[in-house]
Amino acid sequence: MAETFERLKTALADRYAIEQELGAGGMATVYLATDLKHERKVAVKVLRPDLAASLGSQRFLREIKIAAQLHHPHILPLHDSGEADGFLYYVMPYQEGHSLREKLEKEVELPVPEAVRLLHDVVDALAHAHKHGVVHRDIKPDNVLLSERHALVTDFGVAKAVSEATGRQELTTAGVALGTPAYMAPEQAVADPHVDHRADIYAIGAMAYELLTGRPPFTGTTAQQILGAHVAEDPRRPSELRPAIPAVLDQFVLTCLEKRPADRYQTADAMLHDLDAALSTTEVMTPTTKRSVATARDSVPVARVAVISGVTVATAILGFLGWTSLRGGSRTMMLSEIRQVTRGPEPEMLPQVAPDGDELVYTSGLGMDTEVFVRDLSGGRPIALTADRPGLQFLPRWMPDGSTIAFAEETGTPRYGKRAAEYGTTYVLPRFGGAATVLLENGYVESVRGEWLAFRTAADSLFARRLENGETVNLNTGEARDIHSVSWSPDAKRLAFVAGNLDFLDPFVPGNVAPSAIWITDRGSGEATPIIDDGRMNLSPVWLPDGRHLLFVSNRDGPRDIYLQRLDRQSRPTGTPRRVSTGLEPHGVSLSQDGRTAVYSRLIFRSNLWSVTLPTTGVVSVRTAEPVLQGNELVENHGVSPDGRWLAFDSDREGNQDLYIMPAAGGEARRITTDQGDDFHPDFGPDGEEILFYSMRHGTRDLFIIGRDGTAEQRLSDGPEEELHPSFSPDGNRLVYLTLGPEGGGISLIARDRRGGAWGEPTRLSEAVNTPPRWSPDGRRVAFASAVTQISTVTPSGDIALVVDGSQHGLYNVQGPEWSADGTTIYFLGFSTSGEQTVYAVAPEGGPIRPVVLLDDPGRAVAFWMTVFGDRLLLTLTEFEADVYTAKIDF
Repeated sequence: MAETFERLKTALADRYAIEQELGAGGMATVYLATDLKHERKVAVKVLRPDLAASLGSQRFLREIKIAAQLHHPHILPLHDSGEADGFLYYVMPYQEGHSLREKLEKEVELPVPEAVRLLHDVVDALAHAHKHGVVHRDIKPDNVLLSERHALVTDFGVAKAVSEATGRQELTTAGVALGTPAYMAPEQAVADPHVDHRADIYAIGAMAYELLTGRPPFTGTTAQQILGAHVAEDPRRPSELRPAIPAVLDQFVLTCLEKRPADRYQTADAMLHDLDAALSTTEVMTPTTKRSVATARDSVPVARVAVISGVTVATAILGFLGWTSLRGGSRTMMLSEIRQVTRGPEPEMLPQVAPDGDELVYTSGLGMDTEVFVRDLSGGRPIALTADRPGLQFLPRWMPDGSTIAFAEETGTPRYGKRAAEYGTTYVLPRFGGAATVLLENGYVESVRGEWLAFRTAADSLFARRLENGETVNLNTGEARDIHSVSWSPDAKRLAFVAGNLDFLDPFVPGNVAPSAIWITDRGSGEATPIIDDGRMNLSPVWLPDGRHLLFVSNRDGPRDIYLQRLDRQSRPTGTPRRVSTGLEPHGVSLSQDGRTAVYSRLIFRSNLWSVTLPTTGVVSVRTAEPVLQGNELVENHGVSPDGRWLAFDSDREGNQDLYIMPAAGGEARRITTDQGDDFHPDFGPDGEEILFYSMRHGTRDLFIIGRDGTAEQRLSDGPEEELHPSFSPDGNRLVYLTLGPEGGGISLIARDRRGGAWGEPTRLSEAVNTPPRWSPDGRRVAFASAVTQISTVTPSGDIALVVDGSQHGLYNVQGPEWSADGTTIYFLGFSTSGEQTVYAVAPEGGPIRPVVLLDDPGRAVAFWMTVFGDRLLLTLTEFEADVYTAKIDF
């Protein structure tokens, strides 16, 4: 053993410092280690040597990468995996704590409400994994870690990865059981080759049985006896052993434990429905004793996570925060009873809770498939309010009477998030459906309170309108741009709103990463003031009932969470914002008028790099794409060096968005920017030694150049405007970029006389541009998209030529473009009126357009950016998951 330990230390010494053995299981030994690159504690799991010897490392590592892409608050993330000196290993986060097994050893059986709550967390994790094709195959209390009141599932997909890599026969030879006898489904026990996700459902039943009764459903003196019981015997009803178990929970366990997979629950989502009923029956959501935190503390205490636990866990880990009340006394605030409300397959976002806190409206879908739904917070089926309407419906808002709902609608060419002369139309309709009537033309209703509504129009104009008589006030928004997410104060005298990053709410590609500020304007005095403007994302402000506190969403301390800002009597900020939640990843927050009920949408936005071969004729499906990068990360932009040797991309794999470089043929990626700000859109110079990019590290987007080795960084712009999406000319002495400012957007050009020389003053080549400009291979033209539907080119002297008008082809939201290597083709992205996205090809001189890549895979929803690499197209493909949650606010 000592020899194995020393050999492992040597094999991983370049990446991990192995410190001690933590324990061993059926498939692996666990070691505590330090991740040398990131200076953090990790748990390294090393497969048993006899098992590793029977496996092929290449296939095992390929299969385990699938599990690494799971991203869920109740799933322990997988950081790394690899092979070294014959060891097959995978790496997870480490924090001290304990497992559900350890808890059972101390308590034998759990209180019914606590057992249901933990089962809900585990099944929620299963639902996510099963939707991504990953089956656990070894669900048991040992693989469930505890963090205060919540569960975290570990080793997701590892057993499946081993089985897929070796096959059942090799596993039998190696002496490894895929599963643990006490929790194995009958089909596992008899080595059925067709085991699927319903084996996990059986294991949940076995684990639930043990949590509730203190014993598994079947016992025996040998593994063979236990497995035989799973196949041939019927379990006793849990309520026979513990009469306090309610009937709904009794039946839940027995349904999971059906012998035939077809007789069990067929999906984890179906299990969640019955667990929700059990939650209500057992009153599991009743708040436990509250913890108070002194007002003077700036940091938020977070729960300690269990052994080999991940990054701060938890959709429902409670954050606590103290504040001083309006009267000056000490008060506390706590989020509790966090509960998932929606579980639809489409992203469900932009929730608004009814004034009385009993109902909820939200949007479901992306792009032109977005519709408005209403549902009761206590349960029941959602009602589709706008399913029979054409176009895009979004931004639902409750009217003051609580019986009607306002929503925005766009048909034809959507304009939300784009600068346009007109906006969509706002309608109102009864909350349970019916005829819709026009409330507002060419504008979006943002907030309604009492007798006032606030609405936004083009050119960042914000208005207040009295509902009774139509009196309208033009509100002062100062120098704020891209205004959205407006919220009335309780007395309807002030408005909080967001300035910047309107694309975060884009119905097509939500979740954009960019700075935004929170402002307050006064309806009476007309004074407008920024109150939170720190160069981070600050979004979705909502007022608490006292009018002296704002809740908002921010990424100021890492992933998005909910924060609270205290205000003085003049609505000026006092103190720094304090974190209320941990691990929620909210997209937006809404409060009932009494401030006791909160709803929020949790958005998970992932994107990664894929490659597809460009067809010479016809069209290919994106389903043929192959992964270039595999991991749970957010990649936006990328570029390939002119000689084809190097690939650069931006990613959040180590925290904030940074630049990475790797061999284009494959290999290890190396980080080349380390600033705390976010860095985006690398573009190589002609020799492949310089990389152009833009960064938000100084509050606005600015241009930078850095060497391929990460040295010689140079800042190129520092003006008040936003400079982004730069592109090197083929000779390396000119660059074009997108400029955004108070007067709109455009393409700018700067030049130097030689490499290393000073860059001159910018000149403007064109106006009204909405996507990145790209140089032609011969350096004579720059292609760009504008007016939402058009692809054009412009020369360095400013001569503009229209290439294609997408509206004539039924296209909108046209993006790109990108040149072929020989300059004979421009590729661009466009949405059809039916909502399908396609990559098209067109000659630079115009003419017919040709579809080349159809994005018809719902699992890889939208293409964000593309690069031509020889005969292949590199695409950033995105995935969205969003559901609505509710929480109680105790203060």
